[in-house]
Amino acid sequence: IRSALKHGTLAVGQLGLAETLQILIGENHLTERGMGLAKRIEALFRDRCAEFKKEYMLNFGVYYTPAENLCYTAMQKFKDKYGIIPDISEHDFFTNSMHVPVWEKVDFIKKIDTESQLTGYSSAGSITYVELEGSVKNNLEALESIVLYAMEHDVPYFAINVPNDMCEKCGFTDEINDKCPVCGGTKIKRLRRVTGYLTGDYKTAFNKGKQQETELRVKHG
Repeated sequence: IRSALKHGTLAVGQLGLAETLQILIGENHLTERGMGLAKRIEALFRDRCAEFKKEYMLNFGVYYTPAENLCYTAMQKFKDKYGIIPDISEHDFFTNSMHVPVWEKVDFIKKIDTESQLTGYSSAGSITYVELEGSVKNNLEALESIVLYAMEHDVPYFAINVPNDMCEKCGFTDEINDKCPVCGGTKIKRLRRVTGYLTGDYKTAFNKGKQQETELRVKHG
């Protein structure tokens, strides 16, 4: 099957860099010390895949994966073995790839500045995103400035996430809290970019880990 494999990517998926750093040095890559170790770890992944590629003449690469299912199942196995540890296993998920943890209160500049230092270590794909309020739709200049900032920092795949809810009773679409402000309906379909693509209602389309991750996300601007 080598003739078929050589046309694809043999990706080594990665998640949980932030938690790994917490285990090793007690801080994540938002600090200078944490970023220094993060780069050493990512260089090991990159260099090892380069060695595999040369040895086997196949397209090995590092993939910064959101691990849609594994983020939850791996955390459950970790908790079974090590218990609940603050900043490491107190949630139901491991952080996406090398992302800044979703609960960290940083603005879009800090998030892009941090993650853009690591995207170059991935040869098989990565994504950086920022979370914004739904009201940003009224400020297109701000949206453009954020996109340009990401481009200036050589982010290969960038997304801006905004909440997009729809009342299933009257069809009103916007960011909706508990009930529709127009008709009072409580049956709300909540569309979110949970991974690199849009799906249906995240409360039914994803497991408990991804649901909790989505609900813990802070706004970056």
